Amino acid sequence: MVELGNRNADLHIHSVYSDGDLSVGLVLKEVVSRGIKFISITDHENTNQSRELAELVKNYKENIAFIPGVEISTAYDGLEIHLLAYYNQNIIDKVDKLVSPIREYKKSRVIETIQMLHDDNIYVDQSIIRNGRRTINKMILARYLYHNSDFPSVEKVYKSFFGKGAKYKLENTYPDTREILTDLKSVGCVVGVAHPDFLKDWSKIGYILALKKIGLDGIEVFHPLLDESMTKSLLKFCQENDLIPLGGSDFHGYETKRNQLGQFNTFELSARRVMELLGI
Repeated sequence: MVELGNRNADLHIHSVYSDGDLSVGLVLKEVVSRGIKFISITDHENTNQSRELAELVKNYKENIAFIPGVEISTAYDGLEIHLLAYYNQNIIDKVDKLVSPIREYKKSRVIETIQMLHDDNIYVDQSIIRNGRRTINKMILARYLYHNSDFPSVEKVYKSFFGKGAKYKLENTYPDTREILTDLKSVGCVVGVAHPDFLKDWSKIGYILALKKIGLDGIEVFHPLLDESMTKSLLKFCQENDLIPLGGSDFHGYETKRNQLGQFNTFELSARRVMELLGI
């Protein structure tokens, strides 16, 4: 693998504003304890974490560079693709306007799922959908069921209830990846593809090339779902195609499998490049 310098940037983290375990303050405390220097809390279809983090980092003595970010669910020819959008704080309202319809859609699907569960006498407290500042998705529902069942893990609950072929799985209709990418670029975002494990079928690399033509800036190269071989292939591809090699732990908290904060960092150079493009 070509060495591009220090890997001290975790640009894919979740908090309680979507389906993470920890508050923004606790995430920041953990980041500092691990010596991470560049961070982005990329909650699903939400910007509230960025508003809070922007205030918190002002009071930290440690040198932490903060890049506002958000993760967005989209669809590309039947394939679900998640985008990571990074933005300057001065366009946060524009970003929120773009992602809020998807946030509301996800909440509506969770409400439908709760009703299906209730029909089968599986009770879910309605309080989980009442937090208007949080993105309500299936992982939050899975965590509730985990805490009220004998399942060994949140992931096991998710797979059993909402995985492929599961009784309570509802097919989602997300907006087209190309349309969302175009909209994000139009307001000034830097955009990458998150955890591209679909590229285990390398023939789908054409999707990335097509997205690059309409503004895609990078791909996650470092992520828990990507093995060393895939990481090497993606890094080479980024270098050959002028894409930013992104990455992060996709941290959701310590009761999930994605609990290795700072273990899948990307390069400082990548973080600085994103900041430069955003004018941060």
